[in-house]
Amino acid sequence: MEEALRSLRPRHHGVGPAVYFPLALLLSAHPFLPTTLSAPSSKRSVSSSSPAMATAKAHPLPPPPVANKVKHEMEMFGDVRIDNYYWLRDDSRSDPQVLSYLRDENAYTDLLMSGTKHLENQIYAEIRGRIKEDDISVPLRKGPYYYYQRTLEGKEYVQYCRRLVPNVEVPPSVYETMPTGPSAPPEHVILDENIKAQEHAYYSIGAFKISPNSKLVAYAEDTKGDEIYTVYVIDAETRAPVGKPIVGVTPYLEWVGDEALLYITMDETLRPDKAVMIIMLKSTGGTNIENLIPIYRMVL
Repeated sequence: MEEALRSLRPRHHGVGPAVYFPLALLLSAHPFLPTTLSAPSSKRSVSSSSPAMATAKAHPLPPPPVANKVKHEMEMFGDVRIDNYYWLRDDSRSDPQVLSYLRDENAYTDLLMSGTKHLENQIYAEIRGRIKEDDISVPLRKGPYYYYQRTLEGKEYVQYCRRLVPNVEVPPSVYETMPTGPSAPPEHVILDENIKAQEHAYYSIGAFKISPNSKLVAYAEDTKGDEIYTVYVIDAETRAPVGKPIVGVTPYLEWVGDEALLYITMDETLRPDKAVMIIMLKSTGGTNIENLIPIYRMVL
């Protein structure tokens, strides 16, 4: 018990004031700690009749899930390594055995933490209550537009937006403010993550790049959480797709002028491998796959 109480004491590392949590709240949230405290014995032991032991006996935990050991040898540079848990790697996120084991792990975690749900919800509500959900990022002036991200109340994802600069002849300034309101140029939503995310259980954009002439947008999309991205190119004004998506790459990409896109591929270990430049053709408005030009191989 003394060890358990020591873990609940505030820790102060010399930066800012110590944070004190309501002890009664923490104790009431934990299923295996007593609701009343008593002084520990000199032997630092807890009686079998204590509330903690009684609670543990009343709510026995099942054994945690244990992953099977399957021998897997990996040889490189004459060195052989054994990884008994290599079978848990599933880049496709579709292996029934892996998914079953992960569900068992999650279920055990939920059971173990079931007594803290009220506290978790309370902390989450307080954190969210301190966030201004309907907000925009600091606008960035690039070419004839201001670019920024907008968050909406009750939504989990952002919108990528832009708005015309009223007077492009005026040079940029640190004191410049993007005009808003009825008299300002209208806002244009280039990409809405909230709409895109409706089709997926997981959604993340790793890169969002505007071409120098402000006409095209390249973005890297991950819909599985494995950090393997698909790159799309769209028309910034109409949102129409340009060419075919580039599948199975990293989120590292950059425009080379107005008609060429540079991105980084992956090797078999999912590490950055090669820098590739792809040419966007004006004549077809699409991507010429034959113009894939490996520039150099990255050695990391």
